[in-house]
Amino acid sequence: MLRIGKWLAVISLVFLLIGTIAYFYAQDDMIEILDPKTTNLVELPPNTSQSVELERMGLYVALRVDGEDILPELKLINSSGTEIEGREAAWYDFDRAGVDGTVYQTVMVFENTKNERYVIYNEGETTLWLIDETSNQIEVMTDSGFIAISCGFCMGIPLAILAVITLLVGWRKGIGNQKVSISDELYIDKEGGKIKIVTDIQNVPDPFIKNNGLITGKTENIEKSDTFWEDWDNQK
Repeated sequence: MLRIGKWLAVISLVFLLIGTIAYFYAQDDMIEILDPKTTNLVELPPNTSQSVELERMGLYVALRVDGEDILPELKLINSSGTEIEGREAAWYDFDRAGVDGTVYQTVMVFENTKNERYVIYNEGETTLWLIDETSNQIEVMTDSGFIAISCGFCMGIPLAILAVITLLVGWRKGIGNQKVSISDELYIDKEGGKIKIVTDIQNVPDPFIKNNGLITGKTENIEKSDTFWEDWDNQK
């Protein structure tokens, strides 16, 4: 188990290293794809309007520069003259940074629109950008750098967790297989969930050393007994 855990740790480290290197190389490309100034559908100066064609099931995000004017102050009108209600930014609508370091904040999100032309009105005092979030995310996910990042971290993190678990299991099994001394000559050997008493052979004296005297004595007694009966038979 310890050997398997070590191999898993090495493999996970390689994947994490690949993901980290890919992130540093692909970071600028992903920021450029998501930069509202380069990938917007509409860029509206203050108090202007423009026609734009939106697709069904798309996700469209209206952005303003963070810190200038974060109120929506916009309208989206369809071809029938009906205003389309969007939703305000939620906690998961994160701010995004442009290539030049400018931070943009989401002010309105439009979902599940129909395939038709709309007119968007910027009623605020700052520039408004409308971006196609669905298309941008697809372009990011098909980028080779993003694929390398995803493979590196999606494989490396689970393998690292598995390696830690495997190493802990192997370490605990190694502790369970140790011999515990209960005397100078006896040990408890824990192996495979079983307990058995093991004699330390090195500390056990040779039985023939102690018993040599007894064995010799018995031999001498037998020899004397045989001699006695032989002498009795030989008496005249």
